[in-house]
Amino acid sequence: LLMAAGPKADLNQDGQVTKAEFTQSAQSRFFAADTNGDSLLSEDERKALREAKRTEHQNKRFDKLDANGDSVISREEMTARGEEQNAEKTARKDERKQKVLEKFDTNLDGELSDAERTIMRAEMKEKRDARKAERTENRGEGKRGKGMRGKRPNPDANGDGFISLDEHMALTDQLFARMDANDDGVLTKGEGRKRKGKRGFGRGR
Repeated sequence: LLMAAGPKADLNQDGQVTKAEFTQSAQSRFFAADTNGDSLLSEDERKALREAKRTEHQNKRFDKLDANGDSVISREEMTARGEEQNAEKTARKDERKQKVLEKFDTNLDGELSDAERTIMRAEMKEKRDARKAERTENRGEGKRGKGMRGKRPNPDANGDGFISLDEHMALTDQLFARMDANDDGVLTKGEGRKRKGKRGFGRGR
């Protein structure tokens, strides 16, 4: 419900999400989920919201495959989508390869020599070791804090089985503050996936 820092929260479509936009989007999502209008989200309402989002996601996937919009996915459409995905995968692979060449092809001959590959492998190993050390550190903190999920604030703060509008907005403020990595009051693309080296609320939406 709160993961609104995306195109839907960017109300003026300027490529960034302000605190006001984030708050307004969160309020709109709350009221849309509050089907009986009592300013409380019950478990049934939250479940209905999850089901609606799941259905929306499935419909988007179907529409992407159904190229001609006839509500039937033909073998040709499946094949075309597979070819499109393969082309996208190849393009990403070529892009990564080009970036590697630009970074490590020091003599600019269009290929990597044994010496250049050795440098590349050493740098990649250093990055892997750093990521491994960070994961180990995070796991250690998770054990002390009863797991990483224990770090997430409880949306039902008073434990009454309902999420009130006040609880929802309090959590919204906490989430924005955590995602706003540079504390400038604005969320930009990619911001919020990590906060000062720690995992954010979601895996990298």
